[in-house]
Amino acid sequence: MRIKVQLDVDGQVTKQDMLEIPEHKLGEMTEEEIEQAIEIKVRTWIDRIVRVEWEVLD
Repeated sequence: MRIKVQLDVDGQVTKQDMLEIPEHKLGEMTEEEIEQAIEIKVRTWIDRIVRVEWEVLD
C-alpha cells in the first residue's frame, strides 16, 4: 500500500513523500487496523521531519 503525504505550512506545501506499507504486513487486518497502521506510519514520518523550537524573549 502506498500513501502520499504532504506537509503544509501556512498554506504552502513544504514537503511531500510517498510512504509504503508492504501488502504482506497488512495480511488479515481489519479496515480499522489498517487505518491505525497508516496513522502510525504517517506519525512516524512527521516525528522524523518536523521540529518546533521557541525562545522566551521577555
